[in-house]
Amino acid sequence: MAIMWGAIFSFGIFLKPVSAEFGWTRAMTTGAYSLYMILHGILHIVIGRINDRFGPRIVITVCGSFLGAGFMLLSQINAIWQLYLFYGVLISIAMGGAFVPMLSTVVRWFVRRRGLMTGIVSSGMSAGIMVMPPVTRLLISSYGWRFSYFIVGIVALVVLVVAAQFLRRDPGQVGQLPDGDSELKQRGLVSEPVGFSLREVVHSRQFWMVCAMFFCFGTSVHTIMIHLVPHATDLGISTMTAASILTAIGGVGIIGRIGVGSAADRIGKKRAFIIVFIFMLIALLWLIPARESWMLYLF
Repeated sequence: MAIMWGAIFSFGIFLKPVSAEFGWTRAMTTGAYSLYMILHGILHIVIGRINDRFGPRIVITVCGSFLGAGFMLLSQINAIWQLYLFYGVLISIAMGGAFVPMLSTVVRWFVRRRGLMTGIVSSGMSAGIMVMPPVTRLLISSYGWRFSYFIVGIVALVVLVVAAQFLRRDPGQVGQLPDGDSELKQRGLVSEPVGFSLREVVHSRQFWMVCAMFFCFGTSVHTIMIHLVPHATDLGISTMTAASILTAIGGVGIIGRIGVGSAADRIGKKRAFIIVFIFMLIALLWLIPARESWMLYLF
């Protein structure tokens, strides 16, 4: 998750250098990211189904290969359609394995402290946001955006394909039980809810409510994250300082994800959702008047 999401949220670092070289408007360049988000959402469903059948090892191996290839090909673009093809299509296929296969695997391995363990794993996303933007900023300033894209691609390809070989869909594949328990202890656990059929799910108000919440969350986060660095530099803030704002988001995000995941185990997921969406609302309102670097750090 650190590699995949760190690479994706570095889009804003590449935005100005790429658009400046070709004379593309910011709307033209970020249109590739918009296409990525649309296909990415649709492919989540497809790749989630494939993950149920073949498991995360195969899915992440394939997705990691696509991600590495996509970024390496981005280093060779010379036309806007290539940006849309490589980023909007190829990388959207790759990122279909960046969330559902990861978290669904954790859910199968842990029962009692599922919220905490999910928080720890998803904190990899924040770790990637903390590390990748400043690293790519340094690479771009030293070697240019083409070489930087190529390096990101190589790292993604090697790390993801190697790491995927250690993934197992559920503990039963290696003769274990969730939480490392014995069979006797497992029998004493509260039985898990019986799964719904697809037909039952699509007629559930709860399901569509969660979808709506993720839509609001995704729209807020992705729209802002790719424009935050260009916006900060437009305000006269240095590029390195702007990149370090993303680093701050990632660092605090690690604490937030683990903390909220642990809290969800104690106070319930509904209350945890309400709390974090209140913070999201405050942050978005605060961003409107933010014009100084300290205000963006606080955001």
